[in-house]
Amino acid sequence: MTAAIFLNGEYEDDAYYLRARERASFVVAADGGHAFLRRHGLWPDLLVGDFDSLDAELLQEAQEADVEIVRRPVRKDQTDGELAVAEACARTTGEIVLLGALGGDLDHLLGHLCVLRGLSQTGRAARIAAPGMAVRVLCGPHEVGLGAPVGTRVSLISLSPDAVVTLRGLEYPLTSAPLPATTCLGVSNAVAAPGATVALVSGVLALIVFDGDETFAGRRER
Repeated sequence: MTAAIFLNGEYEDDAYYLRARERASFVVAADGGHAFLRRHGLWPDLLVGDFDSLDAELLQEAQEADVEIVRRPVRKDQTDGELAVAEACARTTGEIVLLGALGGDLDHLLGHLCVLRGLSQTGRAARIAAPGMAVRVLCGPHEVGLGAPVGTRVSLISLSPDAVVTLRGLEYPLTSAPLPATTCLGVSNAVAAPGATVALVSGVLALIVFDGDETFAGRRER
């Protein structure tokens, strides 16, 4: 059961995000992310936020449509996106997909990586999805398969002092090799063969695949 969370971010390809919505079993709108759904006549299963970035008429419309709404104060310790993730985790057991997470303010993007890291530590599959990119944070030990086609760019960024990785099926393979957080060693690799895998032996890693359909679940039919 996949939960799609629509954040108050950029939606540069409506068709892509609408497909993501169709694939989801549970849909959450985080504050202004609700506006994207309403532009297409759609409703979320749950609307969460302090609603400082959502037009009052859209909020009223959601109330009249009996959409479940969780309202939080403006002064709080969590972002609306983080609150939306917590609500989705309380209601579902499957993957969490963050939409509208790229673009916009850098601090919120880095915050989304923190949220992915927290989910990974609990064993919950989660990713940021955008038309040309998918991002997942891994906490070792953990291994994922890539379904992206040969030639797709892949970058790995260590989020811990040192990550240790094994890369198979990539243009630059590694075997139990350190990936320091002080270098760009993992940037701009590429899928070299079908069935590529990224194994994180230890540490914490941001895995970026420049393919919006990447799910980190292994080979896919194309």
